[in-house]
Amino acid sequence: MVKSGTAKTTGKSFFGNILQAVGAGVVIALIPNALLGELLKFFKEGNQLLETVYQLVVLIQSFMAFIIGVLAAHQFKFNGAGATMIGVSAMIGSGAVKMTEGGFLLNGTGDIINTILVVVIACTLYLLLQNKLGSLEMILLPVIIPVLSGVIGLFTLGYVTNVTKGIGHIVNAFTELNPLMMSILICVTYALLMVTPISVVAIATAISLSGLGSGAANMGIVAACVTFLFGSIRVNGAGVNLVLIIGAAKMMIPVYFKHLIIAIPLIINGVIGGLIAYFIGIKGTPMSAGFGYTGLVGPINAFNRMDGDPNMNIILLVFGYFIIPFVSAFFVHEICKKMMRKYTDDIYKFEIPKQ
Repeated sequence: MVKSGTAKTTGKSFFGNILQAVGAGVVIALIPNALLGELLKFFKEGNQLLETVYQLVVLIQSFMAFIIGVLAAHQFKFNGAGATMIGVSAMIGSGAVKMTEGGFLLNGTGDIINTILVVVIACTLYLLLQNKLGSLEMILLPVIIPVLSGVIGLFTLGYVTNVTKGIGHIVNAFTELNPLMMSILICVTYALLMVTPISVVAIATAISLSGLGSGAANMGIVAACVTFLFGSIRVNGAGVNLVLIIGAAKMMIPVYFKHLIIAIPLIINGVIGGLIAYFIGIKGTPMSAGFGYTGLVGPINAFNRMDGDPNMNIILLVFGYFIIPFVSAFFVHEICKKMMRKYTDDIYKFEIPKQ
């Protein structure tokens, strides 16, 4: 047990603080692009202002690790200097900054698992060293924490990304099964992974997941979002539920890790999503696989790959992405509440980091 300011930090509260920071940080970093990105793609051509706004919302995503680090420090009540040290540490160790011969380049959002690892190390160092170095604290801490934790993060990055690659190999093995079984297994896998620190987009791009496999993965994201939406709708505010409607279910990582019983409705809705993908014939690309209905990336890509009457295809996609998943998720949630004593609305309560 260690102290931060006036508050004592136990092992359970320590990791709780980290996970809450991850949930909130993912939302802050990804929501601007989720809300505006796809819309701006249609209207930015020839408009310099809209092009600039589009580049900015994409750029914000690259600072996700920094945002998570700052929010984690805030959870521990670190001062402003401490918060920036944790944020810089996370940014360096996440892999979001790539070192090249020509300088430093932003490289996507980085690896969230490695970001969490670096934040844990940086916060631990700060808790151990704060108020221990006297007048040298402002000189030594900015050197020790970002450099040490950042170097450790860069060292572990290659090993941690192998976790994503390993899961990618498993998903890739599903593509060798018959189409129906493949759709169900990929959809369930993506539904379960969506609310973990593992990047579902990275898995899809690593194995070049396309066609029906990509469509099934897309429906897995939908399954995760609707599962958490109907669990959340009675216990969380409009802001949290709106984020889930938009499709950013990763914010619920701390909720999921505290209550793994949620995996049951995720699996059921994943099976339903896999059946939808198979019978409607939802297809996509490696980049569209991890978006669900966010920004209509999934439905648009699926529509572009469907044969037959366009109007009928639109109707099928509306049923496939919105009507069937939402209706089935409602009934799955209600049935689970009746059949499982520990499964209640309250387990979906999202704790917003205190100001």
